Amino acid sequence: MMMMMTMFPIILLVFIISFDTTYAASSCYSCNPCGTTWNPSAANVIQTSGLNDYCRKTVTGTLVVKDSVSTCNSVNILNNGVYCCQTDLCNTANKYSPKLINLGFFILSFLLKIYYEI
Repeated sequence: MMMMMTMFPIILLVFIISFDTTYAASSCYSCNPCGTTWNPSAANVIQTSGLNDYCRKTVTGTLVVKDSVSTCNSVNILNNGVYCCQTDLCNTANKYSPKLINLGFFILSFLLKIYYEI
C-alpha cells in the first residue's frame, strides 16, 4: 500500500505530461489500394487543409487505404481497423492516437490505485 502511495504521484505526473498539445498533420500519405507491404513510392503525399486533421490508415483484410480526414477514431479488431495519428507522414504503420493511449494509461493507473487500496 505504501509503495503505491509513493508511486501514484509519479504515475499522475506522467499521465498529465502525456496530454501535450497535439498539432494537426500537414501532410499524409495517400493511396488506394496501398498493398500489404509498405512502399512509399507507391503512395502520394497530400497536404491537409484543416486545423485538426489526421492521417489515417484503414486495414480490411489485405486491403490497405491511406488518406487524411478531419476527424478520426482509432479501432483495432484482430489487426483490422483504423489507425489515426497527427504528425506529418505518420500513416505508414499501425499507430494508435495519443488519446487512446492516454485513456488506457489512465484506466490502468486507476485500477492499480483501487487494487492497492483494498
